[in-house]
Amino acid sequence: MGRKVIVDSDTASDDTIAILLASRLFDLLGVTIVAGNVKYQDQVRNALFTLEYIGKKDVPVYLGQDRPILNKWRTVEEVHGKHGMGEWDIPEPTKRPEKENAIDAIIRLARENQGELEILAISPLTNLALAYLREHSITKWIRKVWIMGGAFTRGNTTPIAEFNFWVDPEAAKVVLDAGFDVTIVPWETTEEYGTLDLAKWERIRSMNTALSRFFERVNKTLLEFSLKQGNRGSVHPDSLTTYLAFDGSAILEQRKFKVDVELCSLSRGAMLVDWYSKGGENANVVLKADSEKFYEKLTSILSSS
Repeated sequence: MGRKVIVDSDTASDDTIAILLASRLFDLLGVTIVAGNVKYQDQVRNALFTLEYIGKKDVPVYLGQDRPILNKWRTVEEVHGKHGMGEWDIPEPTKRPEKENAIDAIIRLARENQGELEILAISPLTNLALAYLREHSITKWIRKVWIMGGAFTRGNTTPIAEFNFWVDPEAAKVVLDAGFDVTIVPWETTEEYGTLDLAKWERIRSMNTALSRFFERVNKTLLEFSLKQGNRGSVHPDSLTTYLAFDGSAILEQRKFKVDVELCSLSRGAMLVDWYSKGGENANVVLKADSEKFYEKLTSILSSS
């Protein structure tokens, strides 16, 4: 069996591709749902449908928090489509979520797989923060936490805050301060190395497989939004993070920093990186990645159906 992971997801567009990659690259023990990208029930439906579509109906889906620890947030259907799947009116899934809550499931699976379980946190960190607050021992049980989140020069939600950290900065701070072995793949890195330009999209279209058509449909609105923002193509932060967790050789530069999160006022959700001080480092931050390796793995999986 491969490395054991949980994908913690606010499932919409690129999250679905990250789930696909995780199901092919790891031993996927479950998908946990947390408030984020779109309406909560849409996220649940998207995760259930995705697992059915990609032939992983046996992977359990656990329902987690439907709101951040504090404050309200706004969903971003303009990025992902009305229901989060690129305006694709997906069929109603037959798969149903588990009765066990996501926080309970994270704790249980961490206990049962001590030293082996990794968390692919491609969403706001509410579920993991609450699991830690309930059971501090998970910092010893969980082998690694991979976080897609944060921005250290420019945000994608406010001028200095990335969406996942902005939705629940209190949760991000709890997780960063808890003592997990953390690697962060921040927004700037994913924008630089996880963007698929129009030529790459055309190659995916030409495959004409069930999975390549799935990719096109769920990411249609994401591509349109990214191009309007002046990007050269669609940005895939969750998929890139999932791939880098699998293939460490594709991480071309990373540094260990003391990382904190701003909780107040206009800077709420900003990731604070101490570039100069020594001591207290709590996270590896990925600065450069191999975009071609990522794309080749993605296309090899999309062409496999």
